[in-house]
Amino acid sequence: MEKLKYSYYPGCSLESTAKEYDQSVRAVAKMLDIDLVELPDWSCCGASSGHCTNYQLSLALPARNLALAEMEGRDLAVACAA
Repeated sequence: MEKLKYSYYPGCSLESTAKEYDQSVRAVAKMLDIDLVELPDWSCCGASSGHCTNYQLSLALPARNLALAEMEGRDLAVACAA
């Protein structure tokens, strides 16, 4: 059976204040034999400020990440709480 492979969007918090959460997500994926490939050039989803300042931006930022995953030809795994 082929190993499951997903594009992975950690989000801003998992690269800063929630590093332990990112480490646990990656560890669980490894135990389940799932390959998480960090999405190249991902952008913040704007949950912390984008949604309050500009409605169009709040839609465009996460849509960009989805489009990047589609270009990679993989489904997107999202661990970011926002």
